[in-house]
Amino acid sequence: MTLATAGSVLFLLAGCASFGTVIAKHEVAEIPSLAYERIIRLYNPEGFPDKTLAGVVFIKKGAKVCTDFAREVNIRSLDELDAVERQTYSRFSMYAIKTGEEIFGYAAIAPDYRVHFWGNLNDANCRYKVQIIVPEPAVRGNTGVGVGIGAGGFGGGI
Repeated sequence: MTLATAGSVLFLLAGCASFGTVIAKHEVAEIPSLAYERIIRLYNPEGFPDKTLAGVVFIKKGAKVCTDFAREVNIRSLDELDAVERQTYSRFSMYAIKTGEEIFGYAAIAPDYRVHFWGNLNDANCRYKVQIIVPEPAVRGNTGVGVGIGAGGFGGGI
């Protein structure tokens, strides 16, 4: 079991290494109202807390920004969000996608989700990737670990 876990971690790290280099997260108080080339609504019907909106990514003109999220919907403005999504959006964590002083876009991510930014200048179509980490489903077992170990999960109790 230990070897399987170590192998999984190595596989995950090898997969992340193909993205390029990690870009530091720069939290911002708000996302400026600019004319963006693309606005991507990250839709997750199984997600938390409202079961629809995982985040919104704003891409400035000419920036080569993409996401790894499975369900993306291009929208023209935040007015296309429904009332519950607009209310939820006001509580999102907001970040600038930037290297040095140049800002390529912004990401607003739901509180239960995590985000990483990656740079890969060798990829002409996606120089900056927004990686969304979906929260784990409800805790399994009685240990609070959330990965199926302990009473009620795999491997017995404590």
